[in-house]
Amino acid sequence: MIRKKLKVKRYLNQSGFTLLELLTVIGMLLVLTTFVTPVIGKWRTEKNIEKDFYALVSAINYLKSKAQVVNGTGYFNCNASRSAIYSVSGFAQTSVTSKHANFDANIIEQKSENILSGKTYFDCGGGSGGVGTILFFLQNGKATPWIGEISYDPEPGIPDKVNYSAYQIRLNNATGFVQQFKWNKKSESWTELR
Repeated sequence: MIRKKLKVKRYLNQSGFTLLELLTVIGMLLVLTTFVTPVIGKWRTEKNIEKDFYALVSAINYLKSKAQVVNGTGYFNCNASRSAIYSVSGFAQTSVTSKHANFDANIIEQKSENILSGKTYFDCGGGSGGVGTILFFLQNGKATPWIGEISYDPEPGIPDKVNYSAYQIRLNNATGFVQQFKWNKKSESWTELR
């Protein structure tokens, strides 16, 4: 009987959360959320910039190797609307400056949708309001010389390299080698990625 009374007494002594404790926890969660939300937003932007950079590098490397495999020509076009499209032709042209008349007649593969996410600033060498750039990749490994940049664009045409990462690609004319650079915010210079 005494045991039964002690059990009942223990249940009566238990208490839940008070309203004050509940409001305190909710307040702490709100304060934490105000600090975490901007960090998550910045992290997403950084990941989009990085994703677009590696998508661009992959497309360039793909075109280089595909042009050599099919003994043809790779064509990459980026324009002022921040889009990039490419195609591969079975025609082996010798110039990296202009498209030969037989290029379009021998197209093997063409990707017309945008390979970039569209959430980044893509300066494809034509400047911030520029015309754009056309790159050729030949079967012998040569390519059009080029420097392109990807960064965050909070306002159209004004890249933000202070708060967000930026990347640059330099394409060698003689070998088609792709050099990759990342903007160093501290030294305000380009650092080559290895």
